[in-house]
Amino acid sequence: MERFWGIVLILISAASFGAMPVFAHFAYQEGVSVNSLLFFRFFIAFLMMLPIALVKKLEFPRGQDLLILITMGLVGYAGVSYCFFNALTLIPAATVSTLLYLYPIIVATLSVWILKTPLTRIKILALFLALGGIVLVVGVEAGTNLKGISLGICAPLFYSVYIITGARVMKRNDVFFSSIVIIGAAAAFYFFCSLKTGFFLPSGVEGSLSILSIALVSTVLAIYTFFMGVNYAGPVNASMLSTFEPVTTVFIFYLAFGQPIGPSQTAGTILILVSAVMVALGGKYDGNLAKE
Repeated sequence: MERFWGIVLILISAASFGAMPVFAHFAYQEGVSVNSLLFFRFFIAFLMMLPIALVKKLEFPRGQDLLILITMGLVGYAGVSYCFFNALTLIPAATVSTLLYLYPIIVATLSVWILKTPLTRIKILALFLALGGIVLVVGVEAGTNLKGISLGICAPLFYSVYIITGARVMKRNDVFFSSIVIIGAAAAFYFFCSLKTGFFLPSGVEGSLSILSIALVSTVLAIYTFFMGVNYAGPVNASMLSTFEPVTTVFIFYLAFGQPIGPSQTAGTILILVSAVMVALGGKYDGNLAKE
């Protein structure tokens, strides 16, 4: 029964993350800049998640691990978010969400070089499937906005380095509290960015609700249910079920804006998600990290 509820929680997490590009779309329509959106997202999430950790009396990271986690927030998580949310302003959200799921195969490839893990046949096959998928997905959009595609590909690259960096640190510290440190550092990064570019508040109620939804639904709820789901169903199941995220994005955009994806993108999406599942089944890395 615990495994069942774990699966349910992870699916809720994936759907919550998958809804984030939709919320961002409405925020951008009301004049909110990327830097401002990300500051409010991380700051509100930090304020909501910290009391949970304190009530649960979770152990706070210290020493060198704390410095590594802060660096992960300032560079890794901030970099992922910058690429992801800027890509959303240039290319369809379905494409951005799909490209992000190149990260399992990138992590597996980097693990061979950095963590000295073996390159199995499954990982090699997954690599070719992912490459085929990206050719199909990018082939549809490359003619419209190359910068958007580049940012969409840089997001999983940042996320992969972020995962590799935090793999050992997360094993020594509470994952939820570690994520709070990372999110707090990312909030500080975008606070100083916004001081330079200016804070852009939404012009209406819809934009304000979108920002709150990103912070509460696509960050706090998404991260909390993911960690709870991992406790019940395990990291491998969590990694596989997380591929439900881009499917959610496509479905919501189709319902809200009638924005379907073409046959080539559909085929590419399937190949990328299959490669992610294959890597998850034989995964050697710690997938319990904050996302996007």
